[in-house]
Amino acid sequence: MSDVENIELSNRYQRQPTQQSFINDTNSTALSSAISVEPLEGGENPEDYPDGGLMAYSVILGSFLGLVVNLGIINSVGAIQTYVSNHQLSHLKQSSISWIFSIYLSLSYAGGLIVGPIFDKKGPLMILITSTGFIFMGLMAIANSVEIWQFILSFIALGIGNGFGMTPLIGVISHWFLKKRGNTTGIATSGGSVGGLIFPLMLRSLYPKVGFVWSIRILAFICLFCQVSSLLLVKERMISKHNQEQNNATSEEIAVEKKRFYVSWDMFKIKDYKFFFLALGGFCAELSLILLVTYYASYAIAHGTTESTSYLLLTLWNGTGIAGRWVPAYVSDYYGRFNVNIIMLLSYCLSIFVLLYPFASNQKILWAFAGIGGFCSGSILSLLPACLSQITPVKQIGTKYGILNFILSTANLFGIPIAAAIIDDGSSKQYNNFMVLVGCLSIGGVLFWAISRCIVLKSFKLLVKV
Repeated sequence: MSDVENIELSNRYQRQPTQQSFINDTNSTALSSAISVEPLEGGENPEDYPDGGLMAYSVILGSFLGLVVNLGIINSVGAIQTYVSNHQLSHLKQSSISWIFSIYLSLSYAGGLIVGPIFDKKGPLMILITSTGFIFMGLMAIANSVEIWQFILSFIALGIGNGFGMTPLIGVISHWFLKKRGNTTGIATSGGSVGGLIFPLMLRSLYPKVGFVWSIRILAFICLFCQVSSLLLVKERMISKHNQEQNNATSEEIAVEKKRFYVSWDMFKIKDYKFFFLALGGFCAELSLILLVTYYASYAIAHGTTESTSYLLLTLWNGTGIAGRWVPAYVSDYYGRFNVNIIMLLSYCLSIFVLLYPFASNQKILWAFAGIGGFCSGSILSLLPACLSQITPVKQIGTKYGILNFILSTANLFGIPIAAAIIDDGSSKQYNNFMVLVGCLSIGGVLFWAISRCIVLKSFKLLVKV
């Protein structure tokens, strides 16, 4: 029997304490004297996870490269939206153009509902191949689009590609890491900020030199290279053992497994309120972030910056977002993923209402907020899957993450058109109203995540690692 087959990711048993583990716990960091530790929800055995090694870190590299594309394009969509709105579709209202990007972002998340269970059962390979094909075709189609219906169809293809890729690229990390799950998830998802840093700068430089068509084609080939590299590096770890169990299972066991599969799709039937409020918090926080990233360049232009400078603001946002995804994720492995995520989101919320909203007409404030807001919002994407994996058995990660992304997709489908309707004629006053919406959504994210934390902890204690 191979090493892979000997590794079973199971929550059927707890690790028995030993004298050595007691000594190690007693001599751990000073954190343990100030903060108590909440046990793992799924009861996974730490010995079941490599938590390091060449293969495990090569998977992180592959996930990072894949998310440079999947999350990087999402973070860069503002650079495409701004150009298209001012050129090809300049004759249309913002509310009409917004449907292109709302449908795209919705599909980018909704695909997880289908892909999640497939990933749990079959692994990531065929899913990622499909994702690569759709993203490459979508970008090539966008390059040649001139009418709104052409942009809609092209972005639908791109959204399908994003939707197929995101869940396995993030979910596979939970197969290899437990103790370092927050840190490694942060490293992988920082690929989205790297893509969001490079792509707007690249497009800003290429637009006047080679035009829109070849700018997007060059982007497509870069994405293709990253995704093919990701395909070679991302490996499943629990599939062979799972398949062997399926082959040996009786018909009754298969029926029970199918029943569990369908029930896992309904968070209300199993009364999983900690997941319910985690999903609501993610709904509010990610919608706030997506709206801000999509319209921040236009918001800056409405307050006096040039189109070229607005691209640099997005670049700064994504640049500080690299640190914002990794540093809180690293800290969260010591102080708790829920704790760190709530603190970072609260800081993001304060930066909107204390810094940006009152002083947006000041150009220095726009630069300051791009740096601070980019850092504080970075944990939304890096720690949300880490928090989810903390309260979910590893064999259900793909399914639960798919459900979560489907919930987020509804936010994107209707959130962006609503925001576009608030922006309306694009005056600075209308954009200020839009920023109030973004800030209120971030408040909702803080509140719902705090409720989820309390349910996980079953108390209102603050100095507890959760």
